[in-house]
Amino acid sequence: MRFSSWVLILPLSACSLPEPKPPAAEFLVADASSTYWVRSGQRGITARHSPLILTNADNRFYEVYVGEVTRSYEDAIFTREPIYSRDLLTGRSRLIYEDKQISAWEKLYLANNPRARLLDPDENGTDDVTISATGEADILAVAGPYLLFDRRATLEREDFEQSDSARAAIDIRSGEAVRLTSLVRDKALLGAGGVREGKAVRWRHSGYDVVARTDDERGETQVVLRDMRGHEWPLGYVNTRLPRIFWLDEPRVDRSIRRALSHAFEDARADDFETQLVHLSR
Repeated sequence: MRFSSWVLILPLSACSLPEPKPPAAEFLVADASSTYWVRSGQRGITARHSPLILTNADNRFYEVYVGEVTRSYEDAIFTREPIYSRDLLTGRSRLIYEDKQISAWEKLYLANNPRARLLDPDENGTDDVTISATGEADILAVAGPYLLFDRRATLEREDFEQSDSARAAIDIRSGEAVRLTSLVRDKALLGAGGVREGKAVRWRHSGYDVVARTDDERGETQVVLRDMRGHEWPLGYVNTRLPRIFWLDEPRVDRSIRRALSHAFEDARADDFETQLVHLSR
């Protein structure tokens, strides 16, 4: 599993804001590893970060996340990282991708070792195994209803090693594979109101624009809030060429949807904090 780096959108305080004041706005900015909750108004601009991978498809919000499944035997271990989507309103999770190569290697191992015993999760297996199979999934981008990811599968034995990797895309709504070339032509990738302007993409909303400008030198994308008179407020940088923008202000999102978004946002922040504590304690 990959823990991506992120660049924080810097908050501004009301006392430091010169004229003109920024427009009233509330929206989410999302890249391949994070979501930023942005609020703007007469008192300033604030943004909060969460390691929530968020997207919207068919007017429903989904969280996308990578899990981990490990099956251990006395002399073998098989680990894979399936990808799930979770409907934020219903809370139901759905498996949308799983590397079948790891399962195939496990079946072959069991065919050759019919007496092999699957260890319970709380049993401590030995690190000195004769067979180790690992499948990894790295989310690279989420664009509209599509997920782009890298997959790697590695089989290690005492005298042999085999590996393969590939880049793939799937439709979050159905879990079906999507041709990578077809993503470039899909207008849904820009999102509602998105218009390309050279190296930038502009989204016009209720009395303001959000502009994403590619910075080739940094390898990131700058996100800017702009009012109708052309005044701009830089918000920060995100790790994607095409961030996803989700409007929360006009029309105001349904109360149940806002509550579901808030819960998912905060839960991801809490999980990330706990993960950091685990890593620090090692």
